[in-house]
Amino acid sequence: MAAQAQLESLAFLYLAFGHSTDGNLAPEEMRELAGKLREWAPERELGDIGELLKGAVLAYKGVGDKLGKARQLTAELRSQLDGDQLAKVVADLEAIALADGFVTEEEQAFIDEARATLLG
Repeated sequence: MAAQAQLESLAFLYLAFGHSTDGNLAPEEMRELAGKLREWAPERELGDIGELLKGAVLAYKGVGDKLGKARQLTAELRSQLDGDQLAKVVADLEAIALADGFVTEEEQAFIDEARATLLG
């Protein structure tokens, strides 16, 4: 179970990754993203996850350097999560990228960068 601040960070990270890497957030990616957040907080109702995502969208729209903010949150999560949780973040990014059937070069580059940041 992740704390609220961690869930908010993950929601922003996953949203920024899903949209900013290729300029499109396919419906399949959004469903995968929501499912991954639900795995982090299985005790939360689906409506709570929806509200979390709405907040992430508002925050996302308000940030100029969206991928820069995602990188900052990735670095912060490194000090907040244990090794298994960090590996899950990387696996979640891979699943979100694959949800629409293909992984772009930009998505793969971000995943590689996140893996290096999170797993060293």
